[in-house]
Amino acid sequence: MTAEHRLSAFLEEARGPRQDLAFTAMVMRRVARRELLARLLAHGLIAAAAAVALWASAPALGAAIEPLARSLLPVAATLVLTATVALVSGGLLAGRGGNDGRYEDFI
Repeated sequence: MTAEHRLSAFLEEARGPRQDLAFTAMVMRRVARRELLARLLAHGLIAAAAAVALWASAPALGAAIEPLARSLLPVAATLVLTATVALVSGGLLAGRGGNDGRYEDFI
């Protein structure tokens, strides 16, 4: 073995093991799952805090919003009825060869 071969073998050892793609994918999956769980926990805590805050302020908000809600009830009912008719008629047209729900049909 020449000095060049020994040097090459030594440098090959210094590089360390080759990268294992399956191991790397497994580690990346675990890291992503851990980040997802951390985000879910954080957002869950925020949602719980918002729910408690809204529950605590419900009596005050109810008194302030009730007159506005009574005046907007006909408008809300009309919007719900219009949306229902649009969704039902869109579904009926899709069955008859009309609008089949593709994005291009709405452009």
